Amino acid sequence: MPSAPADDRADDRPLPGRLREARANDTAVLAAAREVFATQGHGASMADVARHAGVGVGSVYRRYPTKEALVEALHVQAVRGAARLATEVADQCGTDAVPEADGAVGTFLARQITGATGPILRPPGAGGPLPADLAAATRDLRVGLERLVAYDRAAGLLPTGFTTADVMQLLLHLRPALPFPRAEADALHLRYLRLVLAGLRSRAGDDDGLGDGPRWDDWVGAWHD
Repeated sequence: MPSAPADDRADDRPLPGRLREARANDTAVLAAAREVFATQGHGASMADVARHAGVGVGSVYRRYPTKEALVEALHVQAVRGAARLATEVADQCGTDAVPEADGAVGTFLARQITGATGPILRPPGAGGPLPADLAAATRDLRVGLERLVAYDRAAGLLPTGFTTADVMQLLLHLRPALPFPRAEADALHLRYLRLVLAGLRSRAGDDDGLGDGPRWDDWVGAWHD
């Protein structure tokens, strides 16, 4: 099992007052940025984010010198969250927390659809090598998803050829931005997830493989480099 990212482990230790305040401000800024960018788009300013977070704009710039750096931080946070979720579901396999009808991959996708708070992909135009924290989160996500796919294959829920990259591609197709309230949009996403899972189970039951699926490295390379 991958270890938790260093930043997450540090959250469990008592912090000095000034550092604790800085971390609380950072959490508020990231939460505000998610909401502001979701409602106003990425044309929103850093001042808009600061006002929504209730902090001075200088505090935002000290932590994130550019808006691109702030968006990148949101992406790292989202990938870390997905990696933690994949590990959590893998640890729960074989229990009532992972319904037999959904399997491990279906449970992960359903929870990610309804619980995700940020973009799982880097924004268009982001290039260059992966920052170390993003690379680590991506590796953790892959390890967790490999456990989910292996479990479902052994249970006869996934056809041969289904890969970890397929999980992420499905997530992108199943959770597009919709002009509806979150609860209504989630209900639609989950509706189509059920249809996809039924199709995968049928292919697995008929021993009808999918052929060679996308490779993780190719998929990651397509949106990181």
